[in-house]
Amino acid sequence: MPHTDSLSSLVKNLELLAGSFDSISDFCERIDVNRQQFNKYLAGRHQPSQKVLAKIARYFHMEPSDLLRMPADFKAFYEGIDREPPNLLRFPRLLGLMDATDGNQAALARYHGMYYRYHCSSIMKGKVLRSVTTIFERDGRTLYRTVERFPMSNGLGGSSWFSFVYHGFCVLLGDRIFMLDFESKQKNELTFSVLTPQHRTPARFLYGLVTGVASTSFRQPFSARVALMREGAAGSWRSHLRSCQILAADDPSIPAEIAAYLRCQEGGVMLGGEG
Repeated sequence: MPHTDSLSSLVKNLELLAGSFDSISDFCERIDVNRQQFNKYLAGRHQPSQKVLAKIARYFHMEPSDLLRMPADFKAFYEGIDREPPNLLRFPRLLGLMDATDGNQAALARYHGMYYRYHCSSIMKGKVLRSVTTIFERDGRTLYRTVERFPMSNGLGGSSWFSFVYHGFCVLLGDRIFMLDFESKQKNELTFSVLTPQHRTPARFLYGLVTGVASTSFRQPFSARVALMREGAAGSWRSHLRSCQILAADDPSIPAEIAAYLRCQEGGVMLGGEG
């Protein structure tokens, strides 16, 4: 069972997780944890059993030991956020590109918000990766952040969930949204997306292509169809992080319009070196 310091961290970490739901009741109902017992956990009066810890961790795609991290470390781990601007945005020539398109910032404002992003997985064929993207304004520029989570084998017959965080910027050219980003955890990848805006208010869907490098031992370049579905204001992303995961191509939680566009069951991804 957790020691005193670990128990204190666990309480704070459970408070953070519960805070991403509409209420404590909603949290307990979705995870199937007794509410009265969970309130005792939050008060530090009772310690969760290993079975309960495993149930909570499994729901959030993490290990039970992750729930015992120091609160600041756990918050960064769960939210997948780097507070400092990514190095990509410090390159003078890239800043010059953004400055050259400053006149388009007003037009991009209508696309600010929180989106679920769907694309065919480059490492799990036939699967769909659902991540969270927030598009927002900072210092007069349109920036975005994407958080991905997916399982990877630990080589021992099990798997762990890994997070990847991409920071980038958007420009609007020729009635297309161009997005370039930098993966800020591994620091070994750029990805590039081109999206076609919908001329509706609010803009609910954005469709296009994403190109990057697959997170496999071969590190092949790939290109795949990508679709973004608007879910709310840019500040609402925290409550949606738990939905970042790998899905079957026919998962009913994928909107029909997006499933039809992605066509992951037919392949959906072009990998360098294949074909």
